[in-house]
Amino acid sequence: MMKSPVSTFLFHLVFVFLIVFLLDLLPNPTLSRKLPQPALSLKHLEGSRKGQTIKGLHEIKNYLERFGYANVVANISNYHREHENNDEFDDVLESEIKAYQLNYNLEVTGMLDTQTLQQMMLPRCGVPDIDRNGKSSMKWNHYNGGRGNVNFKFYGGGHKWPPSKYNLTYKFTTDGSQTNIDYETLSSVCARAFATWAAVIPFHFKEVGVVEHADIFIGFRTGAHGDGIPFDGPLKTLAHAFAPKDGRLHLDATENWGTGPASDEIDLESIIVHEIGHILGLKHTSDRGAIMFPFIGLGVAKRQLGSDDILGVKTLYGLIG
Repeated sequence: MMKSPVSTFLFHLVFVFLIVFLLDLLPNPTLSRKLPQPALSLKHLEGSRKGQTIKGLHEIKNYLERFGYANVVANISNYHREHENNDEFDDVLESEIKAYQLNYNLEVTGMLDTQTLQQMMLPRCGVPDIDRNGKSSMKWNHYNGGRGNVNFKFYGGGHKWPPSKYNLTYKFTTDGSQTNIDYETLSSVCARAFATWAAVIPFHFKEVGVVEHADIFIGFRTGAHGDGIPFDGPLKTLAHAFAPKDGRLHLDATENWGTGPASDEIDLESIIVHEIGHILGLKHTSDRGAIMFPFIGLGVAKRQLGSDDILGVKTLYGLIG
């Protein structure tokens, strides 16, 4: 018996809907690759607050410790040794979250509200926000000679290059880590990034060969690579650099770097401009429009210095009276 055209159409329609439904149940590898891993594992912590015990809170403790927030609490080293795998939302965690929220101009609730957790899930620079001396603010919080409140901050007491080192050389180093960026691209991007800073301060930067003396060393690394600041895989910490006159600048080789960038890429030039700020002596700022703000999203190009960056570097090098 032959099926009618209507029944045949309905059969195919149901079949198509069934296929779409089943495909929707499958994991999306593209989405999993593009989202920062904390977004996949920590979303359930949203709304947690003091007094609760929730699986995964120890990851927030480790995150805050890594970026210096453990330093704002007395005897914190003993606390973290004893409670590093503890999922209790205690007084110490609340204090650290409040310091984090204050630094990033978030509502200071002391809980893992939506805005705070979303901020933590963004890819960022691996340089800590807070020094070992426990000074928790990333702002100067004072009125600076009629120029308004400033947010820039210096390493320690103001580590900087001496006038005899205003002509700095840089070269590229490798430990064999594989990345999707070739030498020509890296060289071109770095030249532009250094020129961005040289446009506002009397520095000259020159690339030299691998066997020549250099003041700055730039390279891709993976995992633990000997400097005490291990990389942690894609879309977490992207890069880090050290204060003058160390000169090391490391980029996580596992990132999907781009120069466009596409919506699933981290913009290489944006990150290198930021890390050069550290090389020059600037730390992180709470000014979201500044290069020295430590977070950046996928597909975002942020390559131009903000007023906070310019005022900061000029103040550090005595170019503003």
